[in-house]
Amino acid sequence: MAMGVAKLGDRWRTVEGQALAEEAVARMVAGRGLDGLGLGWHDGRVDLRGLPAPVPSRLRRFESQGWFVEVLGNLITFRGVRLRGLDLSGAQLQSWRFFGSQVADCRLDGASCQDWRLWDTEVADCGLSRASLRDAAVGTWHEGRRNAWRRVDFGRSDFRVVEPLEAVFEDCDFSGAKIRGVNFSQCSFARCRFAGAIREVLFDGRDLSPERPAPPQMNMVDFRSALFCDVDIRGFDMEDVMLPDDPDVRLYRRARCVAQRGNQLLDGDDGISARMLRADLENRLRGPGDDQEASVFNRRDYEQSGGTDLVLLAEGVLGRAESECRRSRNPVREPCQ
Repeated sequence: MAMGVAKLGDRWRTVEGQALAEEAVARMVAGRGLDGLGLGWHDGRVDLRGLPAPVPSRLRRFESQGWFVEVLGNLITFRGVRLRGLDLSGAQLQSWRFFGSQVADCRLDGASCQDWRLWDTEVADCGLSRASLRDAAVGTWHEGRRNAWRRVDFGRSDFRVVEPLEAVFEDCDFSGAKIRGVNFSQCSFARCRFAGAIREVLFDGRDLSPERPAPPQMNMVDFRSALFCDVDIRGFDMEDVMLPDDPDVRLYRRARCVAQRGNQLLDGDDGISARMLRADLENRLRGPGDDQEASVFNRRDYEQSGGTDLVLLAEGVLGRAESECRRSRNPVREPCQ
């Protein structure tokens, strides 16, 4: 029998409720079933809504190479475990750890999943709407294994996560998610949707390390309802990507050629706007890349950093550079005599 939302908090506050929560978590960690605990069902899933999982203790805190490091104790750790068919909506699940595990057909809407760490783990057919994934490590690379997120609803979640590395995102919905300051490093995206503001984000698909493979091209990624604010996309050809319905956002093919030719066109111009544009183009040329990758130009970003003068210069220089790169790729052939 499903339990009413108003009673979720009361359920776990009693001595019996605390003991029930501890037993449920212990069984999940051990990979055992939850039968016989009288938890009930909600929408076809075991009812664990509002579960107050044990909060890890801070053993010590210190500084290392300019970073503050916390050592935590009493962590909830899953190894080779499959969590399936659970409703953990509104649950407090901070700092959970997953190794070689699977989370499937679970509801975690509004749950606190802050500081999660996952290695070689798949999350599939789950709802994380309005959940907090703040500072979670959703993408890790260890001994050639990665994390995969398939058919996951991240709508309106707090997705200010630790840099995702080599993660797979398939059929995921990020509509309304708070995505800011995130570097998606060599992550794979297929049939994903983004809507709402995306701020200070890099989608980096370049081949940066011989130890890690570059991701495949973005496949049917929909940004049409997204608002780009200082968003950069590198290493992808963008052939199968739907850009925002935004007149300020423009796609440039052969982005490296455009940047190189743009720098040449700026030769001899030592004005402030020219120096700013040259620095931006040189930054785009740093690191590996190929002639097929595309890049986005956002008029608002240039206006915010350098005003109208920078916008007008960038539009003129990049427009001409793109035209020349296009002609160099498809030269006009002289007719046979």
